[in-house]
Amino acid sequence: MPASSFVQASAPGKLVLAGEYAVLAGAPAVVAAIDRRVTCRISARERGGWSFRSQGFEARSSYARHALPTAPGDPATLAHHALRRLGMDPGSLPAHLDFEIDSRPCFQGTAKLGLGSSAAATVAVAAALSALGGVEYALPQLLAIHRDLQGGSGSGLDVAASFHGGVIRYQAGAARRMQLPADIRSVFVYAGWSTETRDLVQRFDRWRGDGGPPELRRLVECAHAVAEPAAPFLEALATYVDALDALDRAAGIGIVSEPHRLATMLARRHGALYKPCGAGGGDMGVALSKDADALRRFAASATEAGMQVVDASIDPAGVQVS
Repeated sequence: MPASSFVQASAPGKLVLAGEYAVLAGAPAVVAAIDRRVTCRISARERGGWSFRSQGFEARSSYARHALPTAPGDPATLAHHALRRLGMDPGSLPAHLDFEIDSRPCFQGTAKLGLGSSAAATVAVAAALSALGGVEYALPQLLAIHRDLQGGSGSGLDVAASFHGGVIRYQAGAARRMQLPADIRSVFVYAGWSTETRDLVQRFDRWRGDGGPPELRRLVECAHAVAEPAAPFLEALATYVDALDALDRAAGIGIVSEPHRLATMLARRHGALYKPCGAGGGDMGVALSKDADALRRFAASATEAGMQVVDASIDPAGVQVS
């Protein structure tokens, strides 16, 4: 690898449009890739082993290529798991490399927006390493890498969205592209703080126990309806949002926090549909409507109320390598 050589990969973030929590009970989720992309650039260096620099999630480290760590919180750990799952021998790669991982588009200052930056980083790093080593990879390997990083938790929907791009229907590790109605528009809002997804999921797991509370059964039923290709999307999603709110009230998880309730009220006032995305609590939400003027009025009202409207849109492209 000449000193001037490099390989770069990028992968989009994600937002869950429907199916959060229900996906943990086997239901399909509808997930959109978002044009806030995480990049990984690998370039040659003259000495010093493998050096890692992560921005957004701030971290730096350096290791010999055969001595990568397994501890969480180090970007080199991602490279370790990626090499193992891709079946790559570090010795087949140059001894001195710079890894630059940039997830700043998925952050607001130091706060994570909840766009699946760790999943997008997983996809970008694995894609860059695969290109460097000339090996093929597929979604199951990416899901395994991310599970390794997450200690075995997570549904994998964020990894699948970063891999495929566009809007996908995701269920039990399998994803396929789906199309939203062409006349639906969206506005994205940040609730103001980062959610620790694992905490909310643990509350959900404690609440549902070994059974299936009626609120969860209803949410699963509504998630299936939203994911049907022939379904009237906004109408089915509105029913799903009501079921998600009912589950949250029954379980006391904190999915629909006060900022999300305020945004819901403002959206209804202007003729739009609003929902928190993913784990909820803080992080992102989305307002949807076929009426562009309704969304403009919602965005103005949300801004006046002190909420943060985030400049983002659905990204039709998945992982890309250059």
